Amino acid sequence: MTRHAVHAASDGPLRQAVLEHYGETFGLSDHPWQAWRLADAPATPGVHDVLLSDGEVDADLIARIATAGATLIETDREGGQWIDTVRSPMGTWVLSSRADDDHAHSPAFVAVLLACLSLHFPAHDALCLARAWRPGSAEWPSEFERFPRVRHAALVAPEAAAQAFAPCPPALGLYAVVPTAEWIERLVPLGVPTVQLRFKSDDPAAVRAEIARAAQAAKGSQSRLFINDHWQAAVELHAAAGGDSGIYGIHLGQEDLDDADLDALRASGLRLGVSTHGYAEMLRVAAIRPSYLALGAIFPTTTKVMPTAPQGMGRFRAYAKLMQPVIPALVGIGGVNASNMGQVLAVGVGSAAVVRAVTEAVDLTAAVGELKALFGV
Repeated sequence: MTRHAVHAASDGPLRQAVLEHYGETFGLSDHPWQAWRLADAPATPGVHDVLLSDGEVDADLIARIATAGATLIETDREGGQWIDTVRSPMGTWVLSSRADDDHAHSPAFVAVLLACLSLHFPAHDALCLARAWRPGSAEWPSEFERFPRVRHAALVAPEAAAQAFAPCPPALGLYAVVPTAEWIERLVPLGVPTVQLRFKSDDPAAVRAEIARAAQAAKGSQSRLFINDHWQAAVELHAAAGGDSGIYGIHLGQEDLDDADLDALRASGLRLGVSTHGYAEMLRVAAIRPSYLALGAIFPTTTKVMPTAPQGMGRFRAYAKLMQPVIPALVGIGGVNASNMGQVLAVGVGSAAVVRAVTEAVDLTAAVGELKALFGV
């Protein structure tokens, strides 16, 4: 890389307009992002530098850019599509999108990319937004068909049509996520419409026993029981019960999807819910047509370590607007409680998940009644 650094061409007015329109909604970075054509990039890029390459980059250079903490976007053309490989400190994503013109990194693309990075979107999400942005528009992208498709780490080939999982009703209502079957036994009689067992253990026998106990508590009730993570044990128990186990579905995180047998899950008839934390993850999961998406974390939460900072209501609204026509059942999650539940439901989603609002309640019956009332129940 030469030391005579020259910025990539960018549509300055467009970049400024995006920041002015959406800075209050998403928040603004204190440090400006910069984009460079690879041949014109500084010899030592920094963490707020994006290097743009037409085509592949050799492994040594990729390693040098990664060591510097910079972001690299390699773009190839395949027919009428751009194939973008985004390498950043948050990992590598490969995405394909429709090519609106012959310029892989047009001034408008660069402007939106840099603006979205300054709005605190990670590089892979900023790329999705820059590709989806409609030319000449100031509107935040919400047309699903304009967004890229995930090629890596894809859960299904971009050109394939996956069979949908069994559907959930769009309104899953109050969704309580709890750590033990004992909690399920307490919540089901209170009429909580959706419950999730998030039992953490490396002991297979303990896992099976806890799932069986939770399933027994939910069987024959109006509560929909989801099992977090332990899909194999849940599928086996469900099959052994002839499909009448008391288990309604499985919930998986992004990291769990790579190891799950999605075909076996579909064949079981159980529903599938998946956690997502941004645009690229939502697009990745939408390809397998799950039963619902969990969007978050909306607010700060202490119940688990999150891969991203709290998303905030601005992002949550944007995510819901994009995904609701594609996957109607959406769940707001992360730091939700009685004081902010109204904000979440006002977005139009039919469900919100709570943890501490239930598990730390002084009076469980009263807390559940208050939360259910916010849904009009």
